[in-house]
Amino acid sequence: MRLVVLISFLLLGFSGFSQTTAAIRLALQKMTADKDLKNASIGFYALDLDSNKFIGGLASNRSLVPASTMKLVTTATALEMLGPNKRFPTRIKYTGKIDSNCVLNGNIYIDGGGDPCLGSQRFPKQYANFIGKWANAIVNMGIDSINGRVIGDATIFSEQMIPSTWIWADLGNYYGAGPCGLSIYENKCNIEFSSFSKGDSTEITCVYPFIPNLKFDNQVKSMLTHKDLSYIFGAPYQENRIFKGGIPLNKQNFMVKGSVPDPAYLAAFELDMELRLLGIRLANPSSTIRKMKNEGLSSGKQKRRTIMTTWSPKLIDIINLTNMYSINLYAEHLMNQIGVSKYRSGDTGSGTQATTLFWKDKDLDIDGFYVNDGSGLSRFNGVTARQLVGVLKYMNESENKELFLKSLPVAGKSGTMRNFGKGTAAHGKVRAKSGTMTRVKSYAGYVTTKNKRKIAFAIIANNYNCSSFQMKKKMEKIIIKLAELEK
Repeated sequence: MRLVVLISFLLLGFSGFSQTTAAIRLALQKMTADKDLKNASIGFYALDLDSNKFIGGLASNRSLVPASTMKLVTTATALEMLGPNKRFPTRIKYTGKIDSNCVLNGNIYIDGGGDPCLGSQRFPKQYANFIGKWANAIVNMGIDSINGRVIGDATIFSEQMIPSTWIWADLGNYYGAGPCGLSIYENKCNIEFSSFSKGDSTEITCVYPFIPNLKFDNQVKSMLTHKDLSYIFGAPYQENRIFKGGIPLNKQNFMVKGSVPDPAYLAAFELDMELRLLGIRLANPSSTIRKMKNEGLSSGKQKRRTIMTTWSPKLIDIINLTNMYSINLYAEHLMNQIGVSKYRSGDTGSGTQATTLFWKDKDLDIDGFYVNDGSGLSRFNGVTARQLVGVLKYMNESENKELFLKSLPVAGKSGTMRNFGKGTAAHGKVRAKSGTMTRVKSYAGYVTTKNKRKIAFAIIANNYNCSSFQMKKKMEKIIIKLAELEK
């Protein structure tokens, strides 16, 4: 025990303790001696932003898997590089000419601009009846027949929607949906199940939106549980999905969320169907640039003319939701948009390289700073507690300071922090991003202390031997102590 405490003192590097600061030190010492953490790697760092005074640290230069606190890096970079008012367009275009018989001798294109929110229920006014509006705009051009097809163009982003370091088990589930240059409905589909007695097979009763050609291998069982224990296997562009695991007994319309295999094709298909419902005749079925290329068909190089444009919400509105509710898809879109902005290349590698260089240029020590995606879903990510605090410190001095701060959930009140620190000194005084994966827990953000000091902090734990909830409680104690500081 003495050795553990001695090591803790050396790592923490505290000096000039007040009584309350000593309480933080003691809490950290207890954490290092906790039997649940004997195999864990932990990093902690806290800095007084008003005085630039070091508050404390524990292995603060240790590079660890950060989970969703990586979204702080992504959203901060996007906000600084792209600006809070940036919007992303989706344009409806056509090629060819409309003849005297109202026939378009060409194609309709949906040109994706990398909008992560297109059709999202989070923005009902922004996208109200957007497919219908597109179809009506085409009809209003005086077109009643199309001697071509509807084509989805997602080429602003790479065809490889999924970051290469994501694991197979995540890809078919809604949180593993990858960024597409023409995303739609957050690239999420809803699958409704009916379950029966324990051990019985289940039935898939409904899938919406309807996804053409999608097939299911349903191996989900009825289980004695109150939670969704099902999971979905399937990669982008694959037209089959395997369902395994279990759902609660005797349920009707039990909803499970999955990823859409080909969002650009779904967008083209829906516009195609809407046009046909309006009586427009189309000579060929809907497709995408990718599909036509793979089938050896030319999508043509004719000049495209814009019929109408649907704009995304402002970037800051997207960032607010990304941080508040930890939306992986939005974060991955932002990472790709960073790549487009810096290198005109909408892929994960370009975005992560641009992000790393951005922070290097801001004098952040990038040793141990490994950015492999935007959301934190990749276990190849590595970041130190000190680096996260460095990002937070920079943003506290940015002209976008208030916008960034307001995007973070408030402890005990909102977003992913709504159940954190209720009834304690942290309640309403901590704005932070949380991160959770199997054997990973993290928090990073800002604390306003009792004497109104502003502290930036980060704490990350990997490979602990307790539940995620128990790890949360251990970390909560540290953050509450920060909020209780009075001197």
